[in-house]
Amino acid sequence: MSTLNVLRYTALGLGVVAGVKNDWSLQSEAKHKQKAEEQAKQLKLVAEAKAEYAKLQSKSSGVASTAQFDLEDPNMDFGAAIEGAVAALQ
Repeated sequence: MSTLNVLRYTALGLGVVAGVKNDWSLQSEAKHKQKAEEQAKQLKLVAEAKAEYAKLQSKSSGVASTAQFDLEDPNMDFGAAIEGAVAALQ
């Protein structure tokens, strides 16, 4: 009877150890997956921010070129010149 108890408790102990090891590996895998998802999300946000920044910079460079005007030009549109100057200030 004592040999049977030794085998029974040995199997129980091995089962508990195997379960704990499996749990740790699953938790570690979940953490790595979560970190990878967070990193992918951050990279996506950075790419969107770069695209938005490039779009804003291209708009501001277009305003800077229209901000140049000649006051001596008889065909100058003063409304457009004022709007361009106001847009350049923003």
